[in-house]
Amino acid sequence: MQDYSEALRIAEHVARSVRDAVRPLLDDPDAGQTAGVAASGDTTFNMDVVAEEALVRAVEAAGCPLACYSEDEGLKVFGGNPRWLLIVDPVDGTRPAAAGFEACAVSVAVARFSEEARCSDVVAGAVYEVRRDRLYRASRGGGAEGVLEGKTRRLMPSPPPDIRHLRWTLEVVSRPSELNFAAAGPLIDATTLRGGFFVLNSSAFSLCQVAAGRMSGMMDLSGRLLTEFPERASLFAELGHGRPMGLWAYDIAAAALIAQEAGCTVTDAFGKPLDSIRLTRTQDADMASCVCAASKELHDDMMRLLEQGLATLRQAPGL
Repeated sequence: MQDYSEALRIAEHVARSVRDAVRPLLDDPDAGQTAGVAASGDTTFNMDVVAEEALVRAVEAAGCPLACYSEDEGLKVFGGNPRWLLIVDPVDGTRPAAAGFEACAVSVAVARFSEEARCSDVVAGAVYEVRRDRLYRASRGGGAEGVLEGKTRRLMPSPPPDIRHLRWTLEVVSRPSELNFAAAGPLIDATTLRGGFFVLNSSAFSLCQVAAGRMSGMMDLSGRLLTEFPERASLFAELGHGRPMGLWAYDIAAAALIAQEAGCTVTDAFGKPLDSIRLTRTQDADMASCVCAASKELHDDMMRLLEQGLATLRQAPGL
């Protein structure tokens, strides 16, 4: 097994530094006010501006040349000949953070530097909850662990007895509801009574909850919906800032590795590995999707119900 301790150390250092800068803003009403539009096309809030400034300071203090791709600023190189590329969402879950909820985290993935790097190149990741003292980390081939309220333990998913008991999240920001909820409808109907269906608006947070055994599933359909229904691309663009918005690599690069190393089954919404997702691109063709489950059997059931929803949606008038 290769030694990725340096990469993991950098991921933890950056995640902790940004988290420490953002946490005092959680109950500041001004922190949740809009500040502009990020390089990815997403809305930027005042909290994101502070987080981005903290990210730059943390990268500069890391002690080695680094390249960094962040949600708000895109790709920057700090120093010559960087060995590592950081893929960072400085605050994944700014909207719930501004509303006082706990579903917000700093996400930092580390890959060997290349502008063409993909998810398969990620070797380490750290996700640090902003409101609670919970750090999730993993290196490729080294398993995953959490430092939760000061106690370190191995992360392990906790599959429910059947699909009806699934506790899961669906991402909704800028996803057309007429497509998103119709496709996910059979799974929603199957799980709301004995399990639980939630909208948390933080992919990294949700994936880590599955890895830690608190939840058992996560789903983001954006990339598949845009692929399956290209005639609705204008609706995606209408809901974004004039362009389709959805799941990008920076949202899940760290947390997907953590979930996989914990033992979860993680694929895109076609059931294929996430390996080919490009880390430094946010064009329409790069929009990703994700289905994470606490076990392969549970993942199979989630995909089966998703396919049912998509089949019904394809037959809907006007689609």
